[in-house]
Amino acid sequence: MDEKAIPHRIYFRFIYILEKIIEWISAVTFLGILAATLLQVLFRYVFNKPLLWTEEIARYLGIFAIMMASSIALKHDQHIGIDFLSSKLPAPMQRWAKAFYALVIMGVMGYLGFYTAILMGQTFFTPTPAMRIPIGIPYLGMFLGYLCSFVFGACILYEICFHIEIPAPEEEA
Repeated sequence: MDEKAIPHRIYFRFIYILEKIIEWISAVTFLGILAATLLQVLFRYVFNKPLLWTEEIARYLGIFAIMMASSIALKHDQHIGIDFLSSKLPAPMQRWAKAFYALVIMGVMGYLGFYTAILMGQTFFTPTPAMRIPIGIPYLGMFLGYLCSFVFGACILYEICFHIEIPAPEEEA
């Protein structure tokens, strides 16, 4: 085996595992949102006894779901973007533009993650209004989303620098 390929194999394996974990977290949190919303409708309109905590948990699960899913969208270049100018550039310049884009993403996500961590540290144990759980838990969802987006921004940069083409995912049976 080519010794130069070993770091790339480790990289591919790490990214694959990280993506699967994030996809799983996103799926579970979306199911949690669905369950909480259905419970709220059932208890409010069928039993006429609305639950106080369902709206809050749906909101906090939504933070986790969206932050995790947006990092996956970043990795697969599925965010909304305007490529009018970059598509007109020659191929080498497109790579430089994409590298600049990755650096900007890393900077913004690093900045937001840093200040979210500070906010978490200052307010972690403040209880939420309805469920009385630490407010730091929803902030943790934001922090993890920023962290994953930062990592995937670094992945984009790594792939550009080493001219790596990500292999297509294998078809699942």
